Amino acid sequence: MFDRLGRIVARAAEAACSVMFAAVFLVFVWKIAMRYLAHDAIAWADEVSVVLFIWIVFIANGFVVEDRRQISFDLLYRHVGTGAQRVFGILRVLLVGGLFAAALPGSLGYITFLWRERTPVLLMRLDFVYSCFGLFMIAVLVRMLARLVRLLGPRWREAL
Repeated sequence: MFDRLGRIVARAAEAACSVMFAAVFLVFVWKIAMRYLAHDAIAWADEVSVVLFIWIVFIANGFVVEDRRQISFDLLYRHVGTGAQRVFGILRVLLVGGLFAAALPGSLGYITFLWRERTPVLLMRLDFVYSCFGLFMIAVLVRMLARLVRLLGPRWREAL
């Protein structure tokens, strides 16, 4: 059930990131057209592109990109048996999950503090702009917890 829900969320996040990436492209083309055809430099285009790119990076990394596709240092991991790989996997999950869990309250507190600040051109609240980072952190924590459950379960070889 949780795997199915995870796939649905990943597909929705992938679709949202695709739409945002298309929007970045369209805004970029609009900015170029306005600059060279209408001789009008529009400032809002840069801001929209940056905000959308921030959202794309954090949403894609939190919900779409699988752990196996992330950059990892696996010099030792590749050369040990499955039992040791399981131990390494558990240690990795505990380390990464622990760091994210420790950083989550402060990060969410800072994000909520940012409601006071706004972007320079469109005056968007910065808590909205950076709320994707909070979603990213929560997604990583959920993924680490799910991986830990798999590694500790009877079918742990599938989690390697």
